Amino acid sequence: MKKLDNTLIIGIGNNTRQDDGLGWSFIDLLENNGFNTEHLLCKYQLMVEDAELISNYKNVIFVDACKSELNNGFSIEPILASEQVTFSTHEVPPNQILHLCESVYNKKPKATLIKIQGYNWDFEICLSKQATKNLKKTFSLFKNKWDVI
Repeated sequence: MKKLDNTLIIGIGNNTRQDDGLGWSFIDLLENNGFNTEHLLCKYQLMVEDAELISNYKNVIFVDACKSELNNGFSIEPILASEQVTFSTHEVPPNQILHLCESVYNKKPKATLIKIQGYNWDFEICLSKQATKNLKKTFSLFKNKWDVI
């Protein structure tokens, strides 16, 4: 088991868009199970300024909803910095935040991306039943893989 020392966990999404709130719901589960809340953050989207934020940590875990079909309804995978730059006023992907962190702050936090499969994306504050099942499976594996609780 790995300890979550010097680790920031960022839940990405929007809880008013049904399953897009999976990242935030994951953060809620951590908080409700006694995880140190000063290292948890909910964001609608990542922005270039987040490169400075993650430069203060040895590890960063991004948690986000996914529309693609995923084995078991979720995936947990390491991610690396990417030089590929795409312009969007909406978001900056985690691998580009890592690249900015590396190039601007000369820091290379170890990064993990947790994707949780969602199904419904309408304006409503609730998760679908299947997304809730995927969230619970993801959280169970996460707390067993990392020594969080």
